[in-house]
Amino acid sequence: MNISTNQKKLEDLSEIEYEVHIGSSNEVNYLKIMILKFIGEYGFGSAGNSDAKYMRAMGEAVLEAWNPGGLILDLSDLSYEWGDQLEDVFYIGSYKYRDKPFPVALIVGDKSEEAIRTLIVGINSTKALNEIG
Repeated sequence: MNISTNQKKLEDLSEIEYEVHIGSSNEVNYLKIMILKFIGEYGFGSAGNSDAKYMRAMGEAVLEAWNPGGLILDLSDLSYEWGDQLEDVFYIGSYKYRDKPFPVALIVGDKSEEAIRTLIVGINSTKALNEIG
């Protein structure tokens, strides 16, 4: 069989970088908590679609590799203005526990807080991120 192919890597999708940090829970000593930090500039609007795909794929991969009991998504060093597909990143780990939600917390920074707030609660909402729960 003759098939023409091109080599691909997930890193080809995005220039966003990531870091993984794992520590013990202060509440339950047998559970590990993962901090997954994304660093860089998320593309504006549909230009960010490949960034979201990359972030989601890397998130699912690191969960599979280290199997933590909970996840903190750290977007404090991510610059984000607009693009609906970032919401897909918030569902990292949603497949982990079939009978209950996988615990995920979100950290945002000055370069993304307002845009993420409007993505989650809508552009006309006055709710702050800390009110969402």
